[in-house]
Amino acid sequence: MAVLGKVEKIWRYPVKGMQGEEISEVFTGFGGVMGDRVYGVINAAGEKGFPWFTARDDEDFMLYRPRFKSDNNRVPGDLAEFEGIAPGIHPLYPEPDQFAVDVESPEGQVFDIASSTFNEHMSKRFEVGLRAHFSAQKSQVDCRPLSLISQQTCDQLSSELDMNIDYRRFRPNALINWASGEGYYENTLIGKRLKIGERCEITFLERDPRCKMITLDPDTGDSTPKILKHVTLAHEGYAGVYGAVLVEGVIKEGDEISLV
Repeated sequence: MAVLGKVEKIWRYPVKGMQGEEISEVFTGFGGVMGDRVYGVINAAGEKGFPWFTARDDEDFMLYRPRFKSDNNRVPGDLAEFEGIAPGIHPLYPEPDQFAVDVESPEGQVFDIASSTFNEHMSKRFEVGLRAHFSAQKSQVDCRPLSLISQQTCDQLSSELDMNIDYRRFRPNALINWASGEGYYENTLIGKRLKIGERCEITFLERDPRCKMITLDPDTGDSTPKILKHVTLAHEGYAGVYGAVLVEGVIKEGDEISLV
């Protein structure tokens, strides 16, 4: 198999739309990265088909920092036993309490996300009825289970815009470093079957359409609208790709990505 590149960084986002965490390895299943977006915040006045409240609604939302109370929620227990039965046998995930989350506000207050106090704080802060929603077994993503972008694409956008484009603006599950050195190289692999590391296999389904989120500085929440305008005009509104998992497995930083 031809090696196309490697996994440079792995990220997951305990709460949809808030700060994420960089991790060194994680089980990646049919539903996506384990522990990714297990919580979301629902707007009582939002659209029924898309009720989520995120930094698209208020930039300060991105400044909240969630963190898991447990560190034992990256790889299912007894994974080797499940992998040894037959292909496609899905391992048991950790118990829901192992996905419990604390959230730190921009002012330094810490809340248990499952508490009524958190809901009250958020509703008061953003002046709309908000409540946290939990789903341990399914990532609450907008569209597809995986989002990926390459450092080369970020470098190309940096050159085109004459500013540093931090890959974290795109909130990927994986930052890829392509051997070819080409920006937007991931677009050429849509529909291909790719292997990551020892076991996991994925496919790139489609280009990732971008929204206001990429205009927000990942550290400050400050908006730079010209980024989205440029991506829209120069790249049809796309940056990065959506993916789906074909064979479940653990992915690690530094794993090689090969064309199957």
